[in-house]
Amino acid sequence: MSPRIALSALQQRNFLTGTGRYIAEVFRALPGQGPQHEFMLYLKKSQTGLYPTGGENARQSVMEGCPDSPLGRILWEWRHFCRQLQRDEVDLYHGPSNFLPPKKVCPYVLTLHDMIYFRNPGRTGRIKAKYWHYYTYATWRKADLILTVSNYSVEEIRRFLPVPRERIRVVYNGVNPEYFIEAPADVRAEMRRATGLEAPYVLYVGRLDPDKNLVRLIESFARLVQSGNREHVLVLAGAKDHRAEHLPRLAEKLGIADRVVFPGYVDQRFLTALYQEAAVFCYPSLNEGFGLPVAEAMAGGTPVVTSNTSSIPEVAGDAAIMVNPESVEEIAKGLAEALRPERGAELSEAGRERARRFTWEKSAQEHIAAYEEVLARQG
Repeated sequence: MSPRIALSALQQRNFLTGTGRYIAEVFRALPGQGPQHEFMLYLKKSQTGLYPTGGENARQSVMEGCPDSPLGRILWEWRHFCRQLQRDEVDLYHGPSNFLPPKKVCPYVLTLHDMIYFRNPGRTGRIKAKYWHYYTYATWRKADLILTVSNYSVEEIRRFLPVPRERIRVVYNGVNPEYFIEAPADVRAEMRRATGLEAPYVLYVGRLDPDKNLVRLIESFARLVQSGNREHVLVLAGAKDHRAEHLPRLAEKLGIADRVVFPGYVDQRFLTALYQEAAVFCYPSLNEGFGLPVAEAMAGGTPVVTSNTSSIPEVAGDAAIMVNPESVEEIAKGLAEALRPERGAELSEAGRERARRFTWEKSAQEHIAAYEEVLARQG
């Protein structure tokens, strides 16, 4: 009988961002790379249609009773999830989003993407921070093997948790091949209609939270405008976040309110066009476990300006303009440099080549190698 390997998206939102996209891409690639295994993905009812259905050796399992609310979901998992794994006769469970079930009922593999709640505990409320700290400590001890998405994240994990290095494997994220394909003209036009974008633009895609350093990005763009740029607007694309309510006020204070656009969450079908239509992609994040938007933007040939810190140099290499994310001046100079046609063309070519190093097929192969390593230990 084929080993049954299960993953869960229960902790994710009802639209794809960050870790949710990682789960979707890994689950899409696993069946083809591991035909000797059976794969399952646990979902909430509200996530139906959001994740890949898999192949002949993969299936979804919808947990009808799992609530959407974070607290309701946590309580449901504590009461029901371990028994569900046992009922489904799961041979190995992979927790793809930093947490594992409360009890150990089979071998566990854990993905720890980053340690941001340890590095910056003030980014969330006190109760939530305590929950993350407690549960992360409880979780890693149950893991037979820990996966993470960069060498930088290995250092961060070992900085905050007493995890032996031999229990950690680095498995880079990949880039969906769709990002390399030129978006059709009708999709580009539909994207612009849906987002209201008309002017050429500098783009950011991701969460609108303080770690993404958007205050300095807006200040840098204001300097670009003050230096004479009358052509471009700045687009900050991401789901609404109460922690970003001050950003429109900052743009107004700097006199560029009409040049900063907040289109909200952009549907996945428009994301390739959004990247490719941008004059420059800027990602000045203060801390990343990987930095997937950087790789996706490079795949589409968009010149990239990004941070020279945390995991991002592992992703961008020398194919992007690297800046100190704490320097408004450096970010502004990087934007001006990337907007020069000759330099932009160089970055576009180098970025495409760099992005080809990251594939979800390779990532899936390395996930499967980790699963098989753990299963082999069980005899």
